[in-house]
Amino acid sequence: MGSPLDYKKNRRKHNEEVSGNSAGCRHGAGRCCLREDSRRRDPATEQPAAEAPATEPAAEGKTDIKLASHNAVIEGNPYRVRYEADIQEAAAAAADHGLNVSYSSFVSNWDAATESQQIENSINEGFDIILVNPVSSTGLDPIIEKAQEAGIVYINADCEYTSTDVNILNVCTDQYWLGYKTATYAGDVLGSGAKVVMIAALDGNVANTQRQQGFEAGAKEKGLEIVGGQYNHDWDPVKSQQIGTEILNSGIEFDGVLISQCAENALAAFDAAGKTYPKFFGFGDTGEWIQRMYNLNKDEKKMDFMVLSNPPGVGASALNFGLNMILGKTLKDDVYNVPEIHSIYLKSKVCWTYDDINNAEFIEKAQTMEPGDALTYWLTIDEVAEQYFN
Repeated sequence: MGSPLDYKKNRRKHNEEVSGNSAGCRHGAGRCCLREDSRRRDPATEQPAAEAPATEPAAEGKTDIKLASHNAVIEGNPYRVRYEADIQEAAAAAADHGLNVSYSSFVSNWDAATESQQIENSINEGFDIILVNPVSSTGLDPIIEKAQEAGIVYINADCEYTSTDVNILNVCTDQYWLGYKTATYAGDVLGSGAKVVMIAALDGNVANTQRQQGFEAGAKEKGLEIVGGQYNHDWDPVKSQQIGTEILNSGIEFDGVLISQCAENALAAFDAAGKTYPKFFGFGDTGEWIQRMYNLNKDEKKMDFMVLSNPPGVGASALNFGLNMILGKTLKDDVYNVPEIHSIYLKSKVCWTYDDINNAEFIEKAQTMEPGDALTYWLTIDEVAEQYFN
């Protein structure tokens, strides 16, 4: 199979076969790709990294880079809108490195066949980087191999692609850590023996599966008891509030809530019912959640909370991995969190609790973020090079 990093060798071969280049056309919680299992390891366990595929330098003097960003959905999904906007901003910033990155976006609307055809079109149109936030975690092997044989840098972003039969780079946020960090902090706040309800997101979804495993591992470690049923809000704000109401009406006794985003919506159920808040609620990552937690607690402590970032900028970080490959750099040997599928997990940079109520950055975000926007950031070309490349 072609290596994802054999850029120069395969691109030269492809250029002999394809003449002419044509440009293409154009996730908060983002609904992510579906898969049944999770390969996320325990955060305390370090696995040896797989040997990185060999790479050759990019074509000498190449400065015009064509980028195709493939997404399952954009419109109506604030996370995915921000995801694409961050990619565009990172593409523009590449000019500081002498690269002229032209951006094209393709949306499959959750249709795997459409996605596959769009990616094949990008291959045929001579794109240099194909960045995919996929519909599914499998099913694209032949297309990926075709892209690699054409010398295209193919990177999977945000949602892991789990096939072990192709050799691609996954750049994702560490979803397990988000759940684990939330649950262990809740345990520190509530104490061993406390009861918590868990509101997950989309059943069968890779990010949801990993976060849920993190919630469960952290709760077990801290002696928390998860009570109630299996709740999934599907990253739907309306459904999240409905689940909050359902939990309150059930009469379940609990001390805290572990939730996979949409926290502000579930909390609204307590307001609507006139119920006392639990001792802990988290995690959320939107402007509205940060504003709510600041305004609720700025004068006196009413409820402990967790703010963590699931940054849409993961796509921009992934682009900067690709640009480093274009520049001829090679990945270090020990960078993979899941070596068998070449996954790199980026940690959340933001972790705020009640202890940060007077933190200047927390206050600034509470006062300036748009309610529906999500905390975002990404690694620059130089930061990616320093941390992950030789």
